Amino acid sequence: MLISLKDLKLILNIGFAGIVIFGAHYALLSIFPRQLYAPDLLLIHPFMLTITMVAVIGVKIVFKKAKSQVRGFAFLGSSLVKMFLSILFLIPVFKNDSLFRKEYVLQFFMIYFIYLAIEVYYLVRDFKSD
Repeated sequence: MLISLKDLKLILNIGFAGIVIFGAHYALLSIFPRQLYAPDLLLIHPFMLTITMVAVIGVKIVFKKAKSQVRGFAFLGSSLVKMFLSILFLIPVFKNDSLFRKEYVLQFFMIYFIYLAIEVYYLVRDFKSD
């Protein structure tokens, strides 16, 4: 079995954290609509949550099957793929000559680093317990 009950709990924790981040971001957008507004900004969260979940599952599978020398490269590789997918996600925003381009990109990368910190926290906590 590739995903154990412990792995499912890890995925659910990250999903719950993603919902909390989305709620906090939505509340901030409601409180400060002029300062934080950018079109289609809330599409970032499903994208980031999806690639974070895929990265965590991939790293967990590699950690179970690989030797200890390769484990660090698994996380590094997943982070590189996440960054590449994030840039691909932002290409339409870069090409668009929108008034809100700077706000969108700044909020995107703030959300990206929050999801990255959560991913690192949960993976380190999970691997310390192993």
